[in-house]
Amino acid sequence: GRDKAGLTLDGEAFLTRLVSRFQEAFDRVYVSGPGGLPDLRPGQGPLAGLESAFVRTGAERLFVTAVDLPFADPALARLLADRLGEQDACLFRRRDGRMEPLFAAYRHSCLPHIQACLDQGRRAMGALLDRLDCRLVGADELPGVDLERMLFNVNTPEDYLWAEKISNSSLQ
Repeated sequence: GRDKAGLTLDGEAFLTRLVSRFQEAFDRVYVSGPGGLPDLRPGQGPLAGLESAFVRTGAERLFVTAVDLPFADPALARLLADRLGEQDACLFRRRDGRMEPLFAAYRHSCLPHIQACLDQGRRAMGALLDRLDCRLVGADELPGVDLERMLFNVNTPEDYLWAEKISNSSLQ
């Protein structure tokens, strides 16, 4: 129910933590939304943020991560970006079969599909993925990687407490 960018973990705001870590993996890091690239369609969610990022940067390829993934790994982000190839998107498929569209690489070829979804009032990332040629990287392709931890999403106060606990235990 509130902006998660300012939540802290290990004394660092989620957004600051994310930007500093991802600057090591990518030449440029853009932030979509307040304080960053303004959305062309404010209040329309992550799909509108992706639209704005492509339009405002002119980038051919973008890697997208949600601010509320405190354990997101820049090395795995780089892996997805490198595996994008000629497909529209490259993303992880979890062990339970779900795809993770908010930790994924996208090609500019997605933009017309993004705009069509938004024009039709279809704001869910899943609506976009249904239209794209996606490269899926399965958890089974990443032996030794705790993909569920890396893609852990903070949505509730309980999730936040769990993230603090896990982060504190990994520091010891």
